[in-house]
Amino acid sequence: MSGLRVDLLQLIRSPFDMVGMLVWPLVFASIAFLLLGHETGERTLFTAALGAAVMIMWGWVILGAGFALDTQREQGTLELVVGAPTPLVVLISPVMIARAVFGVYGLVLTLLWGRLVFGIPFLIDDWVAFFAAAVGCILAIGTLGLIAASTFVLYRAAFYFGISLQYPVYIACGLILPFSVLPGWLRPVSWLLAPTWGFRALREAASAQAPWPDIGVCFGLSAVYILIAIPCLAFFEHLARDRATLKLA
Repeated sequence: MSGLRVDLLQLIRSPFDMVGMLVWPLVFASIAFLLLGHETGERTLFTAALGAAVMIMWGWVILGAGFALDTQREQGTLELVVGAPTPLVVLISPVMIARAVFGVYGLVLTLLWGRLVFGIPFLIDDWVAFFAAAVGCILAIGTLGLIAASTFVLYRAAFYFGISLQYPVYIACGLILPFSVLPGWLRPVSWLLAPTWGFRALREAASAQAPWPDIGVCFGLSAVYILIAIPCLAFFEHLARDRATLKLA
């Protein structure tokens, strides 16, 4: 919890993160609202706002994974982090979770922007389920970022690699385009990705349409991601050690 608190404080005090979190939720939400138009109905527009918020969560997690490792590599502290007796997954996971939690600010800002500028009311029928869905979405997206962070140990330009992973996941999870216009083989891929289930859980909770199975999937995926991330982090860490490329990889 202390690591999560420290990372959140760093995000709040970072001009880059605060400006980015102020701008991008409004950009994503405005594009969605303007493309759909008011004739699609308030429920559809509110759902679009939730999708924009999930996009922000994933974007901030994947960028945070690359940026954190690049910063430590540039400052010469990555070797100390990897050499510490504490497992690497314990040291990196607060960064991922903090980024996802920070995305809640994007969720609130997106909903407020839709309400104040576009007149979209808060259409949340089950607040308890919506809160549970938000927690599940944060955990699932944050732990998925751990798997990505395991590969970033090998790359010097991890931040730019993280940027390249944003939009493929947006598309694969149906956050930009509906699944009806995407190739059929992409649908099973989406089932493996946290943003798909996080968005579904938030959407179903807002409309009170049986959200708990999707919420359960979010928590289940979180556990699976952690089990995958632990050996992945260990493998790539030892690979970088063996090649003596941890600093210059």
